[in-house]
Amino acid sequence: MTPPDIAQAAPVVQAPGQGTAIWHLDTLMTFKALTDDTGGRLAVWEQLLPHRSSPPLHVHHEEDEAWFVLDGELTFQVGDQTWAAARGAFVWAPRGLPHTFRVDSPTARLLALAVPGRFDRFVRATGRPAEAPTLPPPEGPPDIAALVGAAREHGMEVLGPPLS
Repeated sequence: MTPPDIAQAAPVVQAPGQGTAIWHLDTLMTFKALTDDTGGRLAVWEQLLPHRSSPPLHVHHEEDEAWFVLDGELTFQVGDQTWAAARGAFVWAPRGLPHTFRVDSPTARLLALAVPGRFDRFVRATGRPAEAPTLPPPEGPPDIAALVGAAREHGMEVLGPPLS
């Protein structure tokens, strides 16, 4: 039986280089499957990140999040545990557990997913369409109040600073 909040979806196929590309903070996120594409079941994205990139410590109240490291080295914090993660590593953060990560290599590439989908809606609300398949040009510091408000509207809560 299908839960009432999950719609029937058609197959999704994205060729290399295809997807919805968004510059979010200091990263390039290319969504291979948006929430609307999957009937709400999941969102999937490839992410390119620069050295020292780290999202604020946050928690998702309605979705699980996972990452597969395609390239680079990162430090992940999920709950009260911290791990080093290099190419080939997998990290899962169940909903309700605070988490963040930091890029320790010059750059990193991740394949990430959120189940059920909706994380892409937060990224679209707080990012901007990428003008090229590269990291975004440098900007000033992010508007933390706007991020905190958007996170709350999308079922998340910002709990603290990025991983130092």
